[in-house]
Amino acid sequence: MKIKKKLLFGFGLLFIVVLIFGTISVYYIKVISETSNITLKNNYKTLTFTRDMRSVLDENDLPLTSGASRTFDQALQKQENNITEPGEKAATDSLRQAFTLLIAPSSILNQKQQAERNARLQLKKIEELNMHAIELKNGYTHSTVSKATLYLGAMVFITFLILFILIVNFPGFILNPLHELTDGLDQVSKKYYDTRLKFNTSDEFTQLAEAFNTMAVSLGEQENADLTKIFAAELRINMLIEEMQDAVLGVNEKQEVLFINHQAKKILNLSGKSVIGQSVLELSKNSHLLKMMLESKDVENPLKIDQDGNVLYFQQKSLEIVVPNLKTDLDTLQVASYPAGTIRVLKQTKG
Repeated sequence: MKIKKKLLFGFGLLFIVVLIFGTISVYYIKVISETSNITLKNNYKTLTFTRDMRSVLDENDLPLTSGASRTFDQALQKQENNITEPGEKAATDSLRQAFTLLIAPSSILNQKQQAERNARLQLKKIEELNMHAIELKNGYTHSTVSKATLYLGAMVFITFLILFILIVNFPGFILNPLHELTDGLDQVSKKYYDTRLKFNTSDEFTQLAEAFNTMAVSLGEQENADLTKIFAAELRINMLIEEMQDAVLGVNEKQEVLFINHQAKKILNLSGKSVIGQSVLELSKNSHLLKMMLESKDVENPLKIDQDGNVLYFQQKSLEIVVPNLKTDLDTLQVASYPAGTIRVLKQTKG
């Protein structure tokens, strides 16, 4: 699976969980709010109306005055328009009948007293119905809060679990292949071209590993081709030097022997020795002519040496080896050179 798809899946799942979390939160907040509003709007208003009617009965003697009757009737009308609970309408109708009898001019005092007792009984019944409804709604609200707490807690746990998985796995999912890639590049920089990468985490890293392996193979093949060319060139040069009639000696910048032909070994009395890589200063201790070559600054005058009773003359020619040294400074390519040794040619003359 590609990294993009994994990211979309992980964060998409997290987004869905957060969306569900928010939806559940809004739903239960709305349910709790509506339950509270209904309780306040209906039941508490009914208790207010019954309190007002009871106050009229408690504060006035029978028969009721016109002002007290009017106050009671206004509260009763409001209650009749605010019936919400089962059984509340029957109790309110009975209350209306008792009030009608209570204010009727034809009613005797005994009938008015009986109507007052009945009115108080109905007020008590209405209050009990609404108090019971408030308890039920309060219990429903607590149940709703408990459910909301449970569901939201579960959503929080799932969200935390998803985030934990993303936090634990995602850095390793990205960083581990990058560390392996860095190590691989470090190995290639040290010319270990047999280094190979293999990722099984995602399609992108698999493609990256394939590209890296292809690069390593190409670099290895290129180096082998370059080495083959270098060895071939070195072999041709050595063969050419061996075929020369003059003595040829090549030294590097450290004054170590790079190459020497058979004629030079013979003239310098170095035959039978392994001189490649040896210091010419050490070799000159056993070769008088080599010592003269190193000490001679005047290449115009021939070197003179007495060998087996014969005086021999040699004309020395010195060629300095200079190789290019390319350096990149920002966007500028700087071309420089530095000495890499000397080629000395000895040609025997007649003096």
